[in-house]
Amino acid sequence: MRKLVAILILFITIISCTKETANFELPIISTYYPLEVGKSITYKLDSTVYLNLGTIKEIRSYIIQDRVDAIINDNSGRPSYKVKRMLRNSSDSTKWQDLTSYLVTIDEKQLELVDKNLRFIILKEPIRDNFSWKGNSFINTISFPEFQFLDQWEYKYENVGKPFLVNGQTFPETISIIQQVDTLGSPQNKSFYYEIIIAKEVYAKNIGLISKEFFHETWQPPNANSNIGYYEANSYGIKLSIIKSN
Repeated sequence: MRKLVAILILFITIISCTKETANFELPIISTYYPLEVGKSITYKLDSTVYLNLGTIKEIRSYIIQDRVDAIINDNSGRPSYKVKRMLRNSSDSTKWQDLTSYLVTIDEKQLELVDKNLRFIILKEPIRDNFSWKGNSFINTISFPEFQFLDQWEYKYENVGKPFLVNGQTFPETISIIQQVDTLGSPQNKSFYYEIIIAKEVYAKNIGLISKEFFHETWQPPNANSNIGYYEANSYGIKLSIIKSN
């Protein structure tokens, strides 16, 4: 009798767990990257630029706005969203100027973003902690050496569903994506070559991108071309942090 009761309890437990598993649904891409014509997000932008033939580093701050402008077809005929990026300085709120545009396509449970003819897989399902994918797999890093630093990046989700604080605002449900964090050499010692790569993004539920950090810096020490050393031409950095969205 006791054996029968134990079997029944085990059976009920298995059924219960199965039902709970069946009812648990992972978020889909549109949860964290909603797309609709007219939707916009305004950010603070801190841009790292290199001047005087790469010998001086400077940070410049702006306000930018990404606005979903239209639905168009991409080169493969897939419905996609054209996003316009506008820029103004941090003090004048009236003078916006067109900066660039990029294309966003959700297809086969992944979100592709094309910017300056480079196609990135920004998001991919399933959205869960530690899931990873090759986010730069569409980029030809062999034929174009200036993009070699983008080779073999392994994007990975972290802190899925966790809160995130940016610019004094707490977003209760977010996902973080670590795209690449790597350092070659010692940035503290400019007598030797070094390279730094940092790429991270955070998306909030029902809003989209709320924080982005991208930094690539390559230093060439003093040599026959420069007696003081210089930062290579493809060194640059940006930090985006959300101000508001509609």
